[in-house]
Amino acid sequence: MFDDKSPNRIINFRPLFIAAVGAIIGVALFETLYSAVDDNKTLAVLLLLAAAVCGGLLVFGSVKGKKTLVVFAAAILLFLARASAASPDKIEKGAYSLRGTVSAVSETKSGVVTVSRAELNGTRLRYRVKLTVSDGSVPEVGDEIEASCEAKPPSRRFGSYDERLNLLSNGISATASTAEVTVISSGHYPALRALERVRSAIRDRIYRLFPDNAPIVAGFLIGDKSGVDESDLSSFRATGTAHLLSLSGFHIGVLTALLFFLLPKRFPWIRLVVVSLFLILYCAVAAFPPSLIRASVMCFCLMLSEVTEERRDPLSSLSLAALAVLFISPYELWSVGFRLSFAATLGILLIMSAGGANSRSAFFNRAASAAAVTIGASAATTLFTARYFGEFPTYGLAANLAVVPLFSVAITLSFIAVVLGYIIQPAGSIAAWAPDKLVSGTMLLVRRIEELPNSRIAVPIPSTLTCVIMLLMLFTISAYVLRPLRKRLLITLAVFLLFTASFAADIIRA
Repeated sequence: MFDDKSPNRIINFRPLFIAAVGAIIGVALFETLYSAVDDNKTLAVLLLLAAAVCGGLLVFGSVKGKKTLVVFAAAILLFLARASAASPDKIEKGAYSLRGTVSAVSETKSGVVTVSRAELNGTRLRYRVKLTVSDGSVPEVGDEIEASCEAKPPSRRFGSYDERLNLLSNGISATASTAEVTVISSGHYPALRALERVRSAIRDRIYRLFPDNAPIVAGFLIGDKSGVDESDLSSFRATGTAHLLSLSGFHIGVLTALLFFLLPKRFPWIRLVVVSLFLILYCAVAAFPPSLIRASVMCFCLMLSEVTEERRDPLSSLSLAALAVLFISPYELWSVGFRLSFAATLGILLIMSAGGANSRSAFFNRAASAAAVTIGASAATTLFTARYFGEFPTYGLAANLAVVPLFSVAITLSFIAVVLGYIIQPAGSIAAWAPDKLVSGTMLLVRRIEELPNSRIAVPIPSTLTCVIMLLMLFTISAYVLRPLRKRLLITLAVFLLFTASFAADIIRA
């Protein structure tokens, strides 16, 4: 479909991109077999058969000198093995004695904690346990606890929501409930407790500096949405701007742009070290969401290209980020944040591959690029949004074009205000006035857009296959497909017909 030997190629993106596709197929293949087969022996036979096929393709590609096939087969084989090693625990519903150490306390649900190094009746689990304590006595991060509880595997599906896969993407393989817990000892996980104190301190500072919009500011600065009103969350969803409260490449781009402004380009090594340390700390404070890891890896690749003076390769950076995230945690593939984040970034890269605006006006070029970014992200995530929320934001594109620039300014000014607030409290309060008012005005705009007629429309829930075919269709019309126009149109038409058939099947099934 594409040719990386063409003298007009944009980038030599092929190896990492093919590896990322193979990784996704390898992880998805293991989960399909794991979910469909209950007998371990049968599962082992099927996995060996799949591995044998991949091994055969690997040998064939090596003999024939087909590097693409070698990379593809090797990626499937590697991530099939990685997903197998990360296979979740299987437990039966019933009464258990639970012992483990609290590694997280829910910010949004009272009495809910995550238990790591969990043991059920003395058997150590690979994954963590989500524990609900009904008496209101919530243990702290680092507390080793024990309790008599009712545990069960997560339910498989509620409509398009698969609780099991969603919890596994967060490292949880079982849910449990208990009336009370006994704290055996405290002080474990000192690094996590330190990060929790830092996150709490930043959150408290934000609430002191921003009297009117602290929950919104905490959401777009550190990903803490616990204080955001449900009505505001509904407004964000109705206007297609909910991504502004989920830390992603947009936030990384805004904050690193500020650091780039402060650190001259003529000192690329200083930029690389300082910004990399900032990204590591930022990811740690935000509890390492996959969208933030993806953006950080891509930003690191950008800075590395400046140091080595090599041409930047955005699609390879995105592919490398996907490989890194899936290797660390294969079940992130089913995380809503992972899918929306990577789909949005892929859409942006595919749209931008056509080339930017070429006007004498720098302002026009920037505006056109910003519009292209919004269009690309919206086109790539529309079906995923419909899948997870069951609705389509009618004015989503217009809302993003209006709101995103305002929020980018608000994020920058809010970050400066929080930093100043730690240095000189009065200076931070003064600096916070402007972004606080800007957020108020932007939220008013978001609410007004939500109040427009038919701001959200209920739609049939598309399947994951339909969403993937949509991304493939965007790929076929991008500049990454180096084929004559007629062939590109025929390929796009074929993919469009496939997309139409898949979406029609979704409608019939609904």
